[in-house]
Amino acid sequence: MKKLAPIILILAAFTLGCKLLDSLKGPGSGGGSGVTASGDPREDVIAASRKFLALPFFSARMDGVGQTEIKSQVDYAAPDRYHVKYLGGTGAGMELIYVGSDSYMKTDGKWSKMPGDAKAIPNLRDSFTEEGLRTLTDVAFEKEESLDGKPALVYSYKNVTPVGDHPFTSKIWIGKDSGVPMKIFVEYSNGALKHMTVNYDTVTPVSIEAPIK
Repeated sequence: MKKLAPIILILAAFTLGCKLLDSLKGPGSGGGSGVTASGDPREDVIAASRKFLALPFFSARMDGVGQTEIKSQVDYAAPDRYHVKYLGGTGAGMELIYVGSDSYMKTDGKWSKMPGDAKAIPNLRDSFTEEGLRTLTDVAFEKEESLDGKPALVYSYKNVTPVGDHPFTSKIWIGKDSGVPMKIFVEYSNGALKHMTVNYDTVTPVSIEAPIK
């Protein structure tokens, strides 16, 4: 379980909880009528976070540098299914699947069920709940630019991770067509993690099942 610590810290910093799901509208794969910079950058980032919370699935590719290299992918399927793949650095080749309170680990090509209940992974989206956004400061609209051929609005801001209280600065790319995050770049001022880039896929469907009975 020690290998889970880096991924939990990373995602807690910028992946988007569960408190607002019932109050949000507009599910699906990030579709919408399009967004523009409103003149209130903090509200723009909060609106994108709320749309992200309503998504039934997403994938996040993470590339980070700290005490070790971090290369991971996390797939999410609502309400409580996660598939974590360690693509490089610590734990390379290992996979984890969480289905509700059940958790599974793949090492040396073999899946095994881990004892106990999965407690940590559902907290990965805490930074984008009301509580996580409470410490959002210095939000500024930077520019419009193209990301992977799609128009995006770029914002910068400061925040503190809900887990560990690590301050960080960040840039977020919000899709003009979808209104949801496409990419986030985060720099930490302390802790083992120095910086991280997360690229989101909110279009490709995600299906996660228990690997063994």
